[in-house]
Amino acid sequence: MFITALALSFALSTAPQDPPTHQQAVNCTGVFLFTAVLAAQVVENDPTDENRETAELAATLLKAADASRLQAASREGLSIDDSGNALNAWLDSNEDGGGTILERELDGCIGLYAYAIP
Repeated sequence: MFITALALSFALSTAPQDPPTHQQAVNCTGVFLFTAVLAAQVVENDPTDENRETAELAATLLKAADASRLQAASREGLSIDDSGNALNAWLDSNEDGGGTILERELDGCIGLYAYAIP
């Protein structure tokens, strides 16, 4: 079900109009990190081609969001350390609610970073 939701969200997304803010990029980096971890767990339990492709997609989105986070930090005058601290704080505050965060944020984050998928 998780994989179907990710694929459907990706299919319905569009390229972003404006670059994301640092906070949006931190949020999406965290969301895609949770997604990548879940996708890797699915692949471990059921190593189908579809599941592997989904895990690769999650990793690609994570890389795009993390690069965007660093670009947004630079645009907004934040240091790399401050940006990393913001990401760590986000991860710490959401570690127990990963599923809820994904339900709430995954579609929007895919919409911001769908352009990263070839």
